[in-house]
Parts: sequence; structure tokens; C-alpha cells
Amino acid sequence: MEIEAKFRIAKLEKVEERLRSLGAEFKGTEIEEDVYYQHPCKDFRKTDEALRVRITPSYSELTYKGPKAPIKVKAREEISVRVNDPLKTCLLLEKLGFRRVAVVKKTRKKYVLEGREISLDEVEGLGYFIEIELLSKKSLDEAEKELLEFSRKLGIREIPITKSYLELLLEKLREK
Repeated sequence: MEIEAKFRIAKLEKVEERLRSLGAEFKGTEIEEDVYYQHPCKDFRKTDEALRVRITPSYSELTYKGPKAPIKVKAREEISVRVNDPLKTCLLLEKLGFRRVAVVKKTRKKYVLEGREISLDEVEGLGYFIEIELLSKKSLDEAEKELLEFSRKLGIREIPITKSYLELLLEKLREK
């Protein structure tokens, strides 16, 4: 189960400064390209599921995401498998009838602090975000409370966003 809190932020620098001052460990920067697919027989928008191929310079993976739990932070089943050839994986999905929906591109800076993985994202076409993911197994209620308390510690006062980058990007494209 993936449990995370996502917030839109004006600038990454302020949060990054706060992370450093708290002793967060910097894990690196990566460019991620997420290729999302629509199932040929069911509408993932209606079932609140997602299928993506993530391509980065250091690894690639195929990920299924189940429906989100109805809480203030984002919690959903996530199953990932590493793939050696992401382009062939995309081609295989397309040959099986899956339709490419969108590509989400982002630059992600990763930190770890107090058992949490923190990602500072610059998402192409959407702006800046922070995602705080729990690395421990907790109940949804405990996780929600802990993530919201931790975000306050970082100086974040905004309401968490439960929509995925894909949902936010598709909304923005529909508005045009």
C-alpha cells in the first residue's frame, strides 16, 4: 500500500532548505517520464486505477495502481515490476490493446527523513509539488495523521492533493 501526502508549493528552495536544516538525507535527482495507459476493456477513470511505465536513467518499471482510499492523503495499492526494456514494454502494452493516454515528465529530488521519503517534484506543465511517503506500515488513520503533522513540521500549511499528476494534467488539458 502506497501512503503519501502531496502538496502544491510555490518554490522548491524553501522546502529544500527546511529539509536540510532538519537533517534530511539527500538521495539524488532523477528525471522521470511516466507513460500512462488506458485498459482496452474498462475505463480506469471510472475504476480509479492506473497503469504506467516509468522510465528513468537508472531504472524502469511497470506499475499498477489500485483505487484510492477515501482519506485526506493518498493511499492505494501499488504493484511494480522492474523492466529492462521500457520501450518494448510500451509496445507490448499497445499490441495488447492498451491505449497511451498521456506522458507525465518530472524532475524529482529525493530525500529521506525520519522514516519518510520526501520527493520535491517539478512537473512539466503543472509546477512544483512535494510528496511525503511513509516507509513504515501503519493503519490509514495513523498514517494520515502522521503525514499531516510532518508536513506542518516542514512549514506546509496547504490542504493535501489526492489527485495524481495524471489527473491534474488531464484536467489542465481539458480546460484549454
